[in-house]
Amino acid sequence: MKIKKKRYTGSFFVLLSAIMWVFAVSSYGGWLKIPFGRVVSVKGEPLINNHRVRIRQRVYVGDRVVTDGASSLQIRTKRGDVFVVSPGSEILIKERERIHLKRGSLRSIIHKLKPDEAFKVTTAGGVAGVKGTEFIVYSPGRATAVFTSKGVVGLKNQGEEAITEANQMSQSGEGIAPLRPVNFEKDRTLKKMFKVLSSFTDVNLHIPPRMRKLKELPDIIARWNLNYVNYLIDKGRFEEALKALKIAYLFATIRDVKAEALLQRAIIASKFLNRYQDAARELDILIKDFKDTKFYESALYQRGFIEFARKNYPLCKRFFGRYKREFPHGRYLSNITILLKKIPR
Repeated sequence: MKIKKKRYTGSFFVLLSAIMWVFAVSSYGGWLKIPFGRVVSVKGEPLINNHRVRIRQRVYVGDRVVTDGASSLQIRTKRGDVFVVSPGSEILIKERERIHLKRGSLRSIIHKLKPDEAFKVTTAGGVAGVKGTEFIVYSPGRATAVFTSKGVVGLKNQGEEAITEANQMSQSGEGIAPLRPVNFEKDRTLKKMFKVLSSFTDVNLHIPPRMRKLKELPDIIARWNLNYVNYLIDKGRFEEALKALKIAYLFATIRDVKAEALLQRAIIASKFLNRYQDAARELDILIKDFKDTKFYESALYQRGFIEFARKNYPLCKRFFGRYKREFPHGRYLSNITILLKKIPR
């Protein structure tokens, strides 16, 4: 009896090819990794995917890089682009042309790209896009500051973009469009901030001994924004002043600084823009969450004053009554007495 040979169909070869592809892409302990670059310098004990970093170690798309307060590292791509991750930072390599900075600071030196190419550094507070330049992105989490050393960086958020050129800085935050760029070389505080960031993202990985400077940076930026608001008000740029104060609130770690940002936003919204509802919302947050700050007393008074301006006299009396109970010798007592006498009987 003749044995009939089974003929293999095309589906067998498709299956075989699929199996061979699975084995081909299995490497580095899992699926095929897309190369991003190599670690060329290390300071301290940074981690990649929770493992200690080695010199010349490959870095792949999808990797998570974490540095503590005494470590940093430098990554170089095949094209020659350089990325320095500062102490106290965390980044995710999202794509060959995109890094997500979760917290900390990242210095990027990008070679000139083709017209159809762009490199991006994303944060919770915006997207910094470049064609070829050197810049530092700093983000403690919900707000972002971009300092451009060379070239041009476009900071995008909320459908708007700020173009920062050499020696300029811009900021944005969660739900906040970028501010107009400012020349940091002409501002003493900004220049000092840039020097701090530059020292901690030095390509030679020289970590200054005073880590405290980096830890203080969020409140220094927040305080700078609070002072910058005075300039914006003088120029009549009230909407931009509100954005700067919101960014200050997101950067700040000190409760008094956060409370001051809320109070200033309320004053600008009510005094210059007649947005009493917006002002009341800011003050309600301050009164509820920042009672322990030195701005709580002013917030109570301003809250009652807003209701007086809105002719909501019952609510006005309630806030003024609360003020008199909590601050029997307060600085706004005489003002309150005068305003209460003006309320129709």
